[in-house]
Amino acid sequence: MKHLSHVLVLLYFHSANLFAYESMITVLEGAFYIGDNDGLTDESPKHTLYVSTFKMDKTEVTISRWNQIRDWAISNGYSFSESQSYPIKGPSWYSSSDPLDYPMNNVNWYDCLKWCNARSEFMGRRPVYYTNSSLSEVFRSGQFHIHSSYLDTQASGYRLPTEAEWEKSARGGVTNLTHDYPWGYGISGDLANYKLSGDPFDDSTTPVGYFNGFQQISLSTNSNGGENRSPENTQNKLGFYDTIGNVSEWCWDWYDSAWYSNPLASKKDTLGPSFTEEETNINYSLDTSESLLVDKSNWMKKVHRGGGYKTDPYDEGDPLRIAYRGVEFPTSNLRTIGLRSVREEKNDPLWFDKISLPFSQWYNLDWYGYFYESNFTWVFHEYYGWIYPTGNGSYDNWIYFHYKKQWLWTSKFAYPWHYDPAESRWLKDLSSNGEHGWFEVHADATKEKWGDGI
Repeated sequence: MKHLSHVLVLLYFHSANLFAYESMITVLEGAFYIGDNDGLTDESPKHTLYVSTFKMDKTEVTISRWNQIRDWAISNGYSFSESQSYPIKGPSWYSSSDPLDYPMNNVNWYDCLKWCNARSEFMGRRPVYYTNSSLSEVFRSGQFHIHSSYLDTQASGYRLPTEAEWEKSARGGVTNLTHDYPWGYGISGDLANYKLSGDPFDDSTTPVGYFNGFQQISLSTNSNGGENRSPENTQNKLGFYDTIGNVSEWCWDWYDSAWYSNPLASKKDTLGPSFTEEETNINYSLDTSESLLVDKSNWMKKVHRGGGYKTDPYDEGDPLRIAYRGVEFPTSNLRTIGLRSVREEKNDPLWFDKISLPFSQWYNLDWYGYFYESNFTWVFHEYYGWIYPTGNGSYDNWIYFHYKKQWLWTSKFAYPWHYDPAESRWLKDLSSNGEHGWFEVHADATKEKWGDGI
């Protein structure tokens, strides 16, 4: 009873938490071929690389999901670039999808790191990105050099994929071949959204997952016969949508054109090249207007993958190929670049985010209140009395209520709701109304007493 199926945390009756549900796909550990000896010089040599198990978003992060987390983040000490407030949205004339169900875009690399941290905190997971190597301060604002030593590699939180993780996911689990695209070779408008591909949204994004077997394609400059084919669902073999086209996707890695020739590029779970701030040559003191005028020719860039709606398959090297390594300054906000996030299958210690109080063995959780922690795992909660908590972080918590002699499940993103597995029902904690220890049953609004705290 330690883990609750994700379907149970999709709180259909609590709209603020609809975005808490994870639509992620597990990519199992193992080696695969990365790169392409027949492509551009920075894609070779093709080599095998071992990547540990991770989860990645099934689709690109949508504008609606970005906004949900971003708004929470701003109210909790985060800041983002001004440009991310103005992504290109879906058209009002297309009634089958909300204008916000399109991929988020116009975000720079730093926005994405902060958003991933905010998503982690919103869900009750330990964030990955910090402002120093001691991991003492979560990265929530500003733009400055984030060294690889500033990552908590043991945290369960969300982050950008590495180049290797992105390419393994895009290849759809194919480990012994290096096809140009998830489906093999050749590209046409019925398979992806790219420049003049023939979809109704040409020169703009499509709804995430649009190429699901019902896509509509018309004759266009680069449709390549796609208008004449019966549309098929273009999920790759692992289930991912839009790894090719729509928007390109930021990765963690710095770009080094000779990286694949470096022995470290074949190291298990590589984070890519590592540079000091001086080596990147980036001037972080410039504001947005100044950065438009300064010479950036010697600035280093970050990698983005997959190509987007303005990418032409006939450009040099075909930037829509899986192995193609797109590059851009991390400070750039472009409407052709978005993101999808990953997280590892790791668990954080139970209530790692509790705050110690000046009273012996008393703590506070910003979402669950004050409690006394005994030496025997039992906890005395200010409202519930004696409880026995178990689980992981603040995202998967089972609570045994001594007063009721029963278990309930809850989490930071689900609270004040608790799930009762014994009777398959949801209950809402009424403490915020001053009714300490009382819960309301969602189905019939009846009240039950579950605790006897202070």
